[in-house]
Amino acid sequence: MSFRWLYFALTASAVLFALADVFVAQPGRTVLTAFGLGVIVFALYLVRRSEYRYYQAREQVINLTEEHERTLLQLKRLERQQQFLMEGLPIPIIICDREAILRYANQTALDWFGFRSLTGKSILALTFSYDLYVLFLTAVQRRSQVVSEVSFSFPVERHAVASIWFLGETDEGERYAIALLDKSELVRLEQVRRDFVANVSHEFRTPLASIRSLAETILQDEAMPRATRERFLNLIIQETDRLTRIANDLLLLSRAESLPPQREQVDLSLLIQRAVDQVRTEAQSRGVSLTTEIQSALPVVANPDQMIQVILNLLTNAIRYNKPEGTIVVRAYMREPNLAVIEVSDTGIGIPSEDLPRIFERFYRVDKTRSRDTGGTGLGLAIVKHIVESHGGRVEVESEYRVGSTFRVLLPLYLTVLSETPNPDLEDQETA
Repeated sequence: MSFRWLYFALTASAVLFALADVFVAQPGRTVLTAFGLGVIVFALYLVRRSEYRYYQAREQVINLTEEHERTLLQLKRLERQQQFLMEGLPIPIIICDREAILRYANQTALDWFGFRSLTGKSILALTFSYDLYVLFLTAVQRRSQVVSEVSFSFPVERHAVASIWFLGETDEGERYAIALLDKSELVRLEQVRRDFVANVSHEFRTPLASIRSLAETILQDEAMPRATRERFLNLIIQETDRLTRIANDLLLLSRAESLPPQREQVDLSLLIQRAVDQVRTEAQSRGVSLTTEIQSALPVVANPDQMIQVILNLLTNAIRYNKPEGTIVVRAYMREPNLAVIEVSDTGIGIPSEDLPRIFERFYRVDKTRSRDTGGTGLGLAIVKHIVESHGGRVEVESEYRVGSTFRVLLPLYLTVLSETPNPDLEDQETA
């Protein structure tokens, strides 16, 4: 544009000067020259003004473009932050349209249900939960937030609290969000509590009923023979002892679950040997051979009384549920890099595979009749599990029905002691 105006001004000036030379006398030339110079100055002014407006408009366009780019960048950052927020939430988040077609699911939802393709599928087909589908339809009808408990059976059984609310409208239609809060563990714990109360009531009711029956018989039969009376009184004492054992085991279990153990540095191998010495007489009386393979110097930080209780419970079970002329092998060794392992293997009756997941539950018995006959309370393995876990360890079991069982306790070693105490086995390996 500036060159066009300049070209026009120069052309006009040239024409004026040419006309002045041909037609105009000397005085007239001066006037025309002055007029031509004025035209040139005016043309230059117009050129400068046009240039100023051009560059001003260009600068505004550039500023608007930069502002637009900054806004787009900020929006992208916000979208990325929102995406990270949704993906990082520990609860499933699902977004659907009003027809219940899935439009988005965060990573937790993908893990819950194993979604692969997200488009064109209904949440009913993806979650197999009719309860969730009905709740979604209710939210769409009310166009407001609804909350309710729902159950899922796919891919695993779960109980959750579902919250569904209206997000708003987009170019593609309405959107609704679904948030699921898993309460499966709470449901399981509530069931465990109910089972525990029922089991405790049953365990106490049985001996109490026996004691009352025996006492009433003695009270009502004044002519009862002395031998019969003594037998009934012995039965009362046995049932009372059984109640005492249950109460003591419940107290041990309560302490293991609620109170942190008072720990100290101990040698696990010495504790195992003490426990073995305590049960050796009972093993011999039942015709069960007891052998040990205990590695020396297994330093752990633990409550010694609780550790002995763990070993005694495992040994007692191995003795009482063993076969005649059976064997028990107690092993203790260090597993690299920092675990102490206690193994109690027996040749007893074993545990059916369907019972293995439940043997650490309170009052759960594989052989209920034999357990009561041997004086068991059904709490021994539950005590073992809670004591070991409170010490940062874990319990494993391998069993074959009618062949035998191996219970394995893994505890963290006291690493400070290990770093200061040379390990002969490791020294031999390094020498080799």
